[in-house]
Amino acid sequence: MTFTDSQASVPCSRRPKSRLLAKASRTILEAKGLASLRKGVDIVGDIAVVKIPQDLEKSKNEVAESLLGLVPHLKVVLGQIGPVESQFRTRRLEWLAGEKRTDTLHREYGCQYRVDLSMMYFSPRLGSERKRIADQVSPGECVVNFFAGVGSFSIMIAKHAKPSRIYSLDLNPAAAHYHALNNALNKVTDTIDVICGEAIAVVRSSLEGRADRILLPLPELALHSLETARFALRNGQGLVHCYIFVDAARRSEAGDKALQDVNPVLAHLGAKDTSTCACVVRSVGPCRYQVCVDVAF
Repeated sequence: MTFTDSQASVPCSRRPKSRLLAKASRTILEAKGLASLRKGVDIVGDIAVVKIPQDLEKSKNEVAESLLGLVPHLKVVLGQIGPVESQFRTRRLEWLAGEKRTDTLHREYGCQYRVDLSMMYFSPRLGSERKRIADQVSPGECVVNFFAGVGSFSIMIAKHAKPSRIYSLDLNPAAAHYHALNNALNKVTDTIDVICGEAIAVVRSSLEGRADRILLPLPELALHSLETARFALRNGQGLVHCYIFVDAARRSEAGDKALQDVNPVLAHLGAKDTSTCACVVRSVGPCRYQVCVDVAF
C-alpha cells in the first residue's frame, strides 16, 4: 500500500487562491478582522465564492467589491452562508457584489462545464484530480460514476481518454440536466449515459458486471457504496476510486490514515491489499483532508 499527494506537481497558478481575499480586504479591515478571514476563495468560471465571518458582516459587500476590482475576469462574488447540505448537495449562497446570478461557465484542461452554484455542488479545486483519474483510463474501459454531478469527472475522462462507455449517475435532477448540457457542450454525448437516480439502486437494477473502473467521488457515501461498486465490476474485478475525508495532524499522515480507515471494509470485500494506493487530494479544513483511495479488486 502506498500514498501520494496530488498537489505535489500542481502549478501554483492552479492551486486554491489563498491570498486573494486577504489582499482585497487589506485597506478595509483592521488587523484583527484580517486574521479572522477564511483565506480560501473558490473561483468557478467568473464567480468567486467566499466565506465571510459573521463578525465582519458589515464589511462583506465592500470586501466583495474590492475582490472584483482585484481580479478583472470576475463578474460575481457570492458568500457561502451555510454548509453543503441536503440529498442534492447544495449550499446556501448570498449575493455580495457584481452581476446578480449564480450560473457560470467553468473551464479546465480543455473541458467546459455549465454550473449553477445554487442548485448543485461543484469544486474547482478538484481539477487536477479529475485529470489524474482521466490519465489512468485505458482505451475501451467502461466507467461507472456513482455521484456524477454536472459531469466534471465523466467529461474529463471522455475528453482525455478513450472509454467505451461512461454511466453517470446522480440523484439531483438539476445536476443531471446540466450534465446532459455539458455533454453536448463538450461533444461527448455519444460516450456518456446520464441517469438521474439513487446510485446504489440504479447499479443494483441495471449495471451489474458492466464496469472496469468505478468512481465514488462523494466522501459522505463512498465507503457505504463500496460493496455495490464491486457488484458493478466486470467479473468482480477492476478499479475503484473511493474518496473519503480523514482527520490527521499533518498532510503527510493523511494517506496512511485513510488506508487505516478503509482497510477493514476492503478486507471484507476481498480487495488486493498490495494494489491499494491513497492519494491526498486537498485540505478541506484544519487537520482535515480529502483522500482518494484507489482500490484494485
